[in-house]
Amino acid sequence: MFKFRVKWLSALDYKMISLIADYIGFDYDSKLHIYRLNPVKAAHVGLEKVVKILAKLNTYIPTEVINRIKELEKIKPDVLIELSSSDLVIFSIDRNFIEYLKRRELIMWDKVSKTIRAKPKDLYIIIKEAERYGLKVKLDFELNYELSFIPKLRVELRDYQKEALKKWEENSYRGVIVLPVAAGKTIIALKAIEKLKVRTLILVPTLDLMNQWKDNAIEKLGIPVNSVGLFGGGRKEIKEITIMTYDSAYVNLDNYPTYFGLIIADECHHAVSQSYRRALEVVTAPYRLGLTATPFRSDGLHKYYESIIGPIIYSLAPEELQEMGYLAKHIERRVYVKLSEEEYNEYNKLMEKYLEYCRKKIPHIKDPRLRFKEILKLAARDPEAREALRAKNRARQIALSTEKKLEIVEKLLKKYRDEKVLIFSRYTDIVREISKRFLIPRILYDTPKDERKLYLKLFREGKIRVLATAMALDEGVDVPDASMAIVISGTGSHREYVQRLGRILRPKKKEALLIEIITKRTIEPSLAKRRRKPQLFLEEDVS
Repeated sequence: MFKFRVKWLSALDYKMISLIADYIGFDYDSKLHIYRLNPVKAAHVGLEKVVKILAKLNTYIPTEVINRIKELEKIKPDVLIELSSSDLVIFSIDRNFIEYLKRRELIMWDKVSKTIRAKPKDLYIIIKEAERYGLKVKLDFELNYELSFIPKLRVELRDYQKEALKKWEENSYRGVIVLPVAAGKTIIALKAIEKLKVRTLILVPTLDLMNQWKDNAIEKLGIPVNSVGLFGGGRKEIKEITIMTYDSAYVNLDNYPTYFGLIIADECHHAVSQSYRRALEVVTAPYRLGLTATPFRSDGLHKYYESIIGPIIYSLAPEELQEMGYLAKHIERRVYVKLSEEEYNEYNKLMEKYLEYCRKKIPHIKDPRLRFKEILKLAARDPEAREALRAKNRARQIALSTEKKLEIVEKLLKKYRDEKVLIFSRYTDIVREISKRFLIPRILYDTPKDERKLYLKLFREGKIRVLATAMALDEGVDVPDASMAIVISGTGSHREYVQRLGRILRPKKKEALLIEIITKRTIEPSLAKRRRKPQLFLEEDVS
């Protein structure tokens, strides 16, 4: 809607112009007051009176604006919502309603465009609040989320899955469901698609997950193959059911603000990161479902679930599902090893170099995690800080990758020769060494897709008994059932621990076994202890 300027207004003129326009500022160069015609006010007043008021001020209305007012005059909306770039622009006849939205932090005044703006994610909240105020809303864009086909889930939900879905429905189809790895979160999401029958966007962190979701949607929902699109890894398909990586969503989703009615955010602890949140803010989808086994982030960003997806509305611990028989019970054991004298000397020398720098630069910080975070910041400008970090990293590699751990792995593989085993390590060089020494297939970040799929298929069929990996199977990969995990090394991340444990918890007759190999008199015992406890408000632990 167009802007106009006036030099001076009498009290009567001001009262008249306020009937049709909003004051947006003063131009100090020209000494003129700036107004923007409010289309909602203009529609209620009527085109004829609008023309008279502006003619008195020597302001004439463009033809397209006249046509717009004529169109709105037929329905006289109280609230008009337009789509502009990645935002909604709000016009209203009710000032109290606008003030209420401000207090709710649903809208903001944009100083550049001089308009009242809102995020598309809040569209349906604003509409609901307008209706509560008794206001008639007009959208300046079309919304039609309906699917062209009828999906039908071919799997029966378990009782706890039904309860989780019910809680989501009761919360206006918004919220986060927290269930352990292998508890069937995907099935709940597919049931949500069946129930709502709207165009759906499924967000995932990895390309592996993207392909898994496509297979599940086609197989379990009976969705036509040409109705499922993949967006990520070089593919850019927008279909009625679209599976998109978070990276692709961050860059591209603002091109499709009104297309999807349902967003499913898989591994949704990623969705609340600073960069990915924007992707969920720029779409109007009224229905939102988050899925995760590890909802809480050590940086506290899980507080944004409410805003972009909805609150945590259902949660079930692994122990509860183990008691129900839906997950295998498990045993955890630790095997301790010692460094050689030479390794200990090198380890202590490197750690002392790191700690000496900490004592010199940040003596007031005693918490190891906060100290590490601060050194990371200093490393951006201080070469000595970078040297200290390199020393710590080398010390960590010595502690976590000692040769004696490989000897333990060899003994464990001989002892448990009837188990299906996953071997996890933080470092790829150790995985490569294990693969070479024990003739074990490995899955790493650079393993070709076809080779990875073949290894997982053979593991599922029992033709491969052992697989070794670094971080590639920690999250977002449908790993065939394993009965035992050997953790050679890891971080202090609770999420990593939960994901690795989840790989062996699919139901089985006997107890699953998790064995951690830990180096004594190093940082590793504290890391192993820390990863069992979620740290909610510290930076993500990479130390």
